[in-house]
Amino acid sequence: MTSCVKQSDDITITSNPKLIVECYLNPTDSDIIATVNENRPITGEGSGSRSTTNPVLDATVLLSDGSKEVKLTNTKNNIYKIQAKDFMLIAGRTYTLKVTAPGLPATEATCTIPSMLHALDAKDSELSYEQADASTYNVYRKRSLSWTIAESSQTNYYMVGSGEGTPVKIKTLKGDSTCVRLKNAAVIAFLDNSKATNQHVTTGTLSFLLGKATSKTDQKITSAAPMYSFVYHVDHNYYEFFRTVKLQREVGDNPFAEAVPVYSNIQNGLGVFGAYVVQVKSL
Repeated sequence: MTSCVKQSDDITITSNPKLIVECYLNPTDSDIIATVNENRPITGEGSGSRSTTNPVLDATVLLSDGSKEVKLTNTKNNIYKIQAKDFMLIAGRTYTLKVTAPGLPATEATCTIPSMLHALDAKDSELSYEQADASTYNVYRKRSLSWTIAESSQTNYYMVGSGEGTPVKIKTLKGDSTCVRLKNAAVIAFLDNSKATNQHVTTGTLSFLLGKATSKTDQKITSAAPMYSFVYHVDHNYYEFFRTVKLQREVGDNPFAEAVPVYSNIQNGLGVFGAYVVQVKSL
């Protein structure tokens, strides 16, 4: 198709500089963290960079619950944060994030932290084995999770999956407590109220990664850390952002696939300000 290619220098593509903000509120996190970047131009200087960040070092990041406002401090590169003990987050409360930086449009976003799940229950069935490489199998626990909807008068959103977990001590408004901090987590299902029956949500039987084995008959299952199934009760912003990111990644480089715009709730900018709470069950 080289005969159809002609170089043209008279086509201009404009792009407006914007802030890219990413911040998630979770009452059990030890820090409240926001990342602040600037978008890259479509053409010209800087457009060809493969870096995933374009850090903004001189932003002002303010978080408010309507009665108190705190400033997040730049700690390194594009990271702004404050210790959670200095601004306790409360489920059910609405928060506003404002980010400004010289020469860029001011941004603002709001989100409400969901309530904790009620009566999370797990029902297990058999294990399944899936070959990962020549000598290793991934082992999955067949499990169904169920819980009671906290507020049936509104749409609730959930993300279900599994990951490595570590118990950690945290401080809450009610005193010291323990939660499980997840890492290497993978979401396997996105759910909302449409899956509910009489205010009761069930995932159906799903496959949660449990660990690895050397064969389909190997009873010794290993993992880097204790494995947990989890349910994130998330707000609409968190849900739509990660749902559309997943869809976009599945498109990949397929030139015939429908384009998937990634959700953003940052006014005058890009990114997401969302909230979530986590419930886990050991696998």
